[in-house]
Amino acid sequence: MKALRLLRIAAVAALGALLAPGPAFAQQGVATDAITLGHSGALSGPLAELNKEYLSGAKLHFDQINSRGGIHGRRIRLLTLDDAYDPELAAANVRKLIESHRVFALFGCFGTGPSLKMIPLASAARVPFFAPYSGADALRQPTDPYVFHLRASYSEEIDKIISHLATLGVRSVGIVHHADPFGEAGLATAVAALSRRGLTPSVVARFADREADADDAARIIAGANPAAVIMIAAHDNSAAFLRALRSTGYRPMLFGLSIINAEQLIRELGDQAYGLVIARVLPSPFRLDYPFVRDYRYFSDRARLGYSYPALEGYLAATVFTEALRRAGRELSADRLLAALEGMTDWDAGGLKLRYSTHNHVGLDYVDLTVIGRGNTSR
Repeated sequence: MKALRLLRIAAVAALGALLAPGPAFAQQGVATDAITLGHSGALSGPLAELNKEYLSGAKLHFDQINSRGGIHGRRIRLLTLDDAYDPELAAANVRKLIESHRVFALFGCFGTGPSLKMIPLASAARVPFFAPYSGADALRQPTDPYVFHLRASYSEEIDKIISHLATLGVRSVGIVHHADPFGEAGLATAVAALSRRGLTPSVVARFADREADADDAARIIAGANPAAVIMIAAHDNSAAFLRALRSTGYRPMLFGLSIINAEQLIRELGDQAYGLVIARVLPSPFRLDYPFVRDYRYFSDRARLGYSYPALEGYLAATVFTEALRRAGRELSADRLLAALEGMTDWDAGGLKLRYSTHNHVGLDYVDLTVIGRGNTSR
């Protein structure tokens, strides 16, 4: 009888195991009630404001989803670590996020140099790497099965600027770029885009982080007197160069990339920022004809937050990612998430349609140009 009782107990236990939900931690970062994502980015240093704005937009959407019970009953937890835009620290953060915190995916990691270090680590660990805040082509070619981009590339931004200048008949174009992988890649792209139109740069200047470098670059550019100047630099470098260029009295047409935080630039430079044209990879947060913009503004207003391009991009990235989670189903795994993203070939994200596929891991190709006008506005 005792043996029979033990046999029954074992049978009941086995049946319970079969009827119970799948193992809580069968997939790294996925529990019965939560999904843990990781982020490494600048939470300190000159680029911190840009990264924090992006994260604030993502949080708006994740908070909304979590308030409704999450995706398939799982709330989304985003764990963020500061790398101060240091590639080596970013690599260390990713190792920690994957090996110690055991995140399911990496979301919205910030910057070109850091992402060049982070992506190989994520791919080797088979951890999805979604929507890095960078448009560098070096992160996109060749296509990595674990990496998905949301925004258009810097190449597309630069080509849009040069196409605009060509339409205006401008043939004298100078280029100033930061002395890092982001700047060097942008220079090569600009040279190629000009070459396709039978042009070469009138002048090229590079600078690093010292104020004196920006002064030297400004003198080189002003001395060549091009009609237009394309700045391939992040926010803090762009501000230093603009300040130095304005001090020379030279006033060319000025263009910058989406990595520039216009609102911060306006606060720092005031009227010196007037006239700068900035490439944008999303519609303006003031464009009410886009449903996803209206949603973003509604939740921003509820949270008493201002509107910005970086926050709007973070909001859209979170929107796309949660839709992929929904499509991946309750039995969530990295492979199911990747397949869900690749299946979003014509999904309307609220006025913008994604174009992911098995051969394309870049969701959008939207690029527009905006100008900082009088009254220091950029819309």
